[in-house]
Amino acid sequence: MDRKTELKYLLLILVVFIAACIETDIYLPAFPDMMAWFKVSEGAIQGLLTWNFVGICLSGPLYGPLSDAFGRKKPIIIALGMFLVGSLVTLFAQNIDQMLLGRVLQGLGSGGCFTLGTAIIFDAFKKERALDATNKLNTIVPLIMAAAPMLGGYLNQMFGFRSNFLAIVLFVLLSFIICLFFFEETLPVEKRIPLHMKNILKDFRRALTSLPFWQLTAVTSLLFAGYITFLSGTALLFVVEFGMSKVVFPFVQAAILGGWVAGSLLLTKAIHKWGTFNIKRAGVALCLLGGMVLALATWLTPRDPYLLTAGMIFYALGANWIIGLYFPESMEILPDIKGITASLLTSARLLISALVVGMTSALYNATIYPFSAVVLGSITLLLPMLYFYEKRKKLVEA
Repeated sequence: MDRKTELKYLLLILVVFIAACIETDIYLPAFPDMMAWFKVSEGAIQGLLTWNFVGICLSGPLYGPLSDAFGRKKPIIIALGMFLVGSLVTLFAQNIDQMLLGRVLQGLGSGGCFTLGTAIIFDAFKKERALDATNKLNTIVPLIMAAAPMLGGYLNQMFGFRSNFLAIVLFVLLSFIICLFFFEETLPVEKRIPLHMKNILKDFRRALTSLPFWQLTAVTSLLFAGYITFLSGTALLFVVEFGMSKVVFPFVQAAILGGWVAGSLLLTKAIHKWGTFNIKRAGVALCLLGGMVLALATWLTPRDPYLLTAGMIFYALGANWIIGLYFPESMEILPDIKGITASLLTSARLLISALVVGMTSALYNATIYPFSAVVLGSITLLLPMLYFYEKRKKLVEA
């Protein structure tokens, strides 16, 4: 594939990912205003995130087999169509139940964006080029994600919280139109797998019983869960309990995303200079450093949002390096069923995140302690998982 064609697919995947990514971050600064308008509790507002993740989890395992059987284009058009319907429901919702319904529908659609976008990367690019494409997306997408809460904060301040959901509608509509008219199928007919239940169950069993795949999936899921739980929970904690200005808070969120962006920008050069294995170790070290800073801040100054955020910046940078290297590796463990592995990886990541966010919401006590516990717990669990994965990998390669 020539560079021009690669760039075309990279831009297409970016368009698909943008809508799915901003629907998580853009409205977080509006949580306090939405809580007041809908007259609900902190836990109910955080349910907007949890139920969205549930929708993604429910849809993920479906898109994989469908795309392996019928190609990537038809399923992604269906996914974006459902995403658009859900976004319109959230835009016009008059009560919290309608808003939650819209968020579930958005999840059912955006789950296809994540799953199919990932599969398209590994269809359109060879293994080495897929890693490079993933790194480029990991650089560009976080920049957009970093801008999303600032845009959301501005829109909320100037036009009210519904303007955030109007922005999502417009982004999804743009993605739908571009995919409908400009996306060329990436999965050739000869590589498609017939949609037979027996074969699907067999392929799912292969993926579900692959220990290396689940070790890496658990690591990336735990890192993401720690990140999203802190980001969503502190949207209320910093503003409502700590008194931070709603104008300042989006920049605090953007600083955490800035740690992720820095990791993306440095990753390729760091790999060339020090090697993949050393950067994996550096990513773990940065996560540990972030965890220690967060733990000290939680112990010594539990109401200082800036020191707490500083720990999360290191955590985000380290998480980017770990996910950026292990995610492509997990997709190549079972290369002939990428649709299924992409769907399982996406569903597992969002299911774990939904459970963790829901648990943290239930334990919410107007302090930083539940959120710090989640982040520190994710670091504690990922260490043995990565150790045993790398140890087994060496034995297999020996």
